[in-house]
Amino acid sequence: MFEHLEQGQIRLLHIQPGTGPAIICDLEVVTLASQAQKYEALSYTWGSQDLEFEVIISKESYPVTSNLYAALKNLQRDDGQARIIWIDAICIDQKNFQERTSQVNMMADIYRNAGLVIMWLGEEITIDGVSTEGAAFALLKQIQEVFNVHGLVDLDFQLAGPDGDPCPGYGLPYTQSVDWIRLSRVFSKPYFERIWIIQEVVNARKAILACGSVSVDWEIVRNLARSVRKCGCLGNLEYDGSAPGITSVNAMADLKEEKGIDLIPLLVKTSGYKATKEVDKVFALMNLASNAADVGIRVDYSLENEPFKVWETLALYNLTIHQNLLCLSNAGIRSLSKKTQSWVAVYEDFGSACLALHGKDHFSASRETKAPITVSDGNQVLTVEGYIVDTVAVIAPEVAQFVPTAIKSQTGPLTWLTKEEDQDRAVWMAGRLLNGLEIAKSACKYEEGLARERELARTMCCDLLMTGERANIDRAHQVHQWAIKTFQTYVLQPLPEDPEELKALQRELESTKPLGVRMEEITNSMASFGSRRSVCATTRGDLGQVPFGTQPGDLVCIFKGGIVPFLLREDGDCYRLVGECFVNGIMYGEALDNQDLLEQKFEIR
Repeated sequence: MFEHLEQGQIRLLHIQPGTGPAIICDLEVVTLASQAQKYEALSYTWGSQDLEFEVIISKESYPVTSNLYAALKNLQRDDGQARIIWIDAICIDQKNFQERTSQVNMMADIYRNAGLVIMWLGEEITIDGVSTEGAAFALLKQIQEVFNVHGLVDLDFQLAGPDGDPCPGYGLPYTQSVDWIRLSRVFSKPYFERIWIIQEVVNARKAILACGSVSVDWEIVRNLARSVRKCGCLGNLEYDGSAPGITSVNAMADLKEEKGIDLIPLLVKTSGYKATKEVDKVFALMNLASNAADVGIRVDYSLENEPFKVWETLALYNLTIHQNLLCLSNAGIRSLSKKTQSWVAVYEDFGSACLALHGKDHFSASRETKAPITVSDGNQVLTVEGYIVDTVAVIAPEVAQFVPTAIKSQTGPLTWLTKEEDQDRAVWMAGRLLNGLEIAKSACKYEEGLARERELARTMCCDLLMTGERANIDRAHQVHQWAIKTFQTYVLQPLPEDPEELKALQRELESTKPLGVRMEEITNSMASFGSRRSVCATTRGDLGQVPFGTQPGDLVCIFKGGIVPFLLREDGDCYRLVGECFVNGIMYGEALDNQDLLEQKFEIR
């Protein structure tokens, strides 16, 4: 079945027309350069690895997964014409390591040359006689009509409608509407978690999002994701938890527009994506990286069962050749289960926004200082130079991130949150706010009252917005104070049982919102930078945000060449890297003004 491929060749699948259950196809070997826009390409998730179905390819039976079978069935034409398409699971001999390596190196060109890339989400799901995806795609097209008339406006789901209930306006459904639940479910499909979709969509000339028999243009999906970016919500919930596909679409849109991005920032941005083989978290991005020829590795599937060799090589090359500390922001003790060196990043999804990446245009903890970065002892010990500037004194209890499940169910009742989830979410949000207030009592650097409140608000959002801009602290303080009052009312006091009384209370709180402030961009920042981090106070009386796993006594350090501070923990005659951190008052190089600072070398295992 798999005829040998010469350099520059690919296989194309010809899906023969038909309407019955049988799917009959042929494979054709062609030169890629001769096929520009003469074929389509499928972007999809393999899903279950169980090969439950069979299709006929070149007169031979070939096993495929249920999701691929559904895609092939929907792609099959009934007008007598064959459909010509490239699909990785069929067009690449998956058992041939050498061919896989060669074809993966060509994938950017394969998707770039396709006339259309089909982003396949799976089959349609019908609830109460309504297609979830059909209704969601219709809403997307309605939103696009708003953009056609008013431009790419930032949708705000907390604006009050004519009767006082939240509504984004422009004739769109109310925030609580089931229409937004259906749209959220589309953006919570497994497709958006797959690492390979990034290069497939980024390189596409033209793309559509398809589910069963319905589809919508990529540009419409991209515009919706752009319009909700500032508020961080889709309907009634933050989209990071309820509709993570929005984050995925924004990431792909960014990469389509950027002229070039290096591999390490790419890995940081895509740490939440999944791959069947761990090495694919790197290999799937190599064709997108502007410095792919200068990262110390290449696509090599003989390493597919040794992913740590890939992570270690990347870290060594980036630290010692490029003398760049960004990779340390995704390293630390939280990922030690997969390695021995705390300074090697594995780019797992730790659920917290990277300070060094988001703050790269603002933070400058080490100013212009530089020093050689070296590795010794059989690549076990990293040596950096810098300063100990503070120590962690007290830390707020770790509050696990709230992740909604009802909204992400593809077949369950159309509801935002169950009653239990609503309570859990309120407790989570209130817990972080109230823990911060308690820790702030130890921030003796700031006078009690307004000064301390403002610096706590700055710390809660890490002085940043998720757009990469610096936060306006006056606005952050207003939002923080309103949020504290709100959650003290909702969580610490019993809520009225009478629906009318409860609605009156909600409207009263709504009326106390700060005027002229986009609250969602501040709350989105607090939620994203606060995820899997705890508020702390330092020995010098400052406030900070530190990664889960931090302990009192951990050292706040500034490494020469570092954008942000890092935490170290003493471990015998060496140190362990705990992770990057935010500490108020030292993010812009202020600590280096201290004449008593002692420069030293840190040996980190």
